[in-house]
Amino acid sequence: MAKKLTREAIARAGLRLLDTGGVDAITTRALAAELGVQSPTLYWHIKSKHEILRAMASAMSADAAATMTAADRRSCWQDLFTNWARALRASVLSHRDGGRVFAGFLAGDPATLEITESFLQALLDAGAPPDLAPQCAMLLRHFIVGFCVEEQALAERQEDADHTGTSAETPDRTGHPLSARGIQAISSADQDLRFQLALRITVAGLTTLIEEERQKFSTSG
Repeated sequence: MAKKLTREAIARAGLRLLDTGGVDAITTRALAAELGVQSPTLYWHIKSKHEILRAMASAMSADAAATMTAADRRSCWQDLFTNWARALRASVLSHRDGGRVFAGFLAGDPATLEITESFLQALLDAGAPPDLAPQCAMLLRHFIVGFCVEEQALAERQEDADHTGTSAETPDRTGHPLSARGIQAISSADQDLRFQLALRITVAGLTTLIEEERQKFSTSG
């Protein structure tokens, strides 16, 4: 049985546990039971919960990468940014607590690395200075994962509020009318539309920054 185990099989078993019990259900004992092996057998392949979560994050990233076409990977950086953001968000949100699992891990699967290379090259082709390109790539990751973590946490909190009959906390409308109105608008908005707007804001800001830095770089060079 041990010879049949792979990191991919372990990651997929971990994702099944995640979907049924959340991130707190991920233990080496539970994973061994899910795979039908003894814990010592599992330890031959993966040594800790940290490694399990890393494998699960890589699996989610690989699933997102599988939805990206060759044409996507040859796109300009704005389109590549947008398409990858949508793909990774969909993959992360397809699993309970997916954002929490993904946070803190840099996926190193070949498909994700290929997309990262394509994105960095597209930024360089657009004139982004070499030191700025990786910062933009990391910002993309922070944006997607952070949005997913908040989105899932807010949905869980709203579900709890619905069960208990309580309402979400909002600022006092008398003392902070703009904040209260803003929170109400955000909480009632379609999350997909919010994500698309956030993407547009991020792309617009990066476009301006890249042009400013490109001019500085070309002048100093």
